[in-house]
Amino acid sequence: MARLQHTNIARLLDSGATEDGSPYIVMERVDGRPINVHCKAEKLSVEATLRLYLQVCRAVAHAHYHFVVHRDLKPGNIPVDTAGVPKLLDFGVCKLLIGGGRGNTEAVETTHMVTPDYASPEQVRGDPITVASDIYSFGGRGPL
Repeated sequence: MARLQHTNIARLLDSGATEDGSPYIVMERVDGRPINVHCKAEKLSVEATLRLYLQVCRAVAHAHYHFVVHRDLKPGNIPVDTAGVPKLLDFGVCKLLIGGGRGNTEAVETTHMVTPDYASPEQVRGDPITVASDIYSFGGRGPL
């Protein structure tokens, strides 16, 4: 997570484990509203909406480049701040990819936590996931 330094990804501030061994991460607070609410409230044109969408696509691609699959892409995890900048946050259920390199990596499932309206078919089934899971959630259903 510390490698995910990107304008459109909320900064990682701390991580660790509680006394009982539960992992935690602390990310920057983003004052804003979900991307879909922002687009409607601001009455953004198709072009302006797509510009926001492309910023988030770059953030997701950056995470994938660092072998991180978000696994929970949805409007509530993509607020647009008061300056109009979308920020990808809530990597609480993300997975680090393992395996044989580009195109041959998958995340090992240890839990079955999904947001049904945005989960990819393999997430719903509990199968191993790849970056395609994020692409489905973001591009297939789309958070907008």
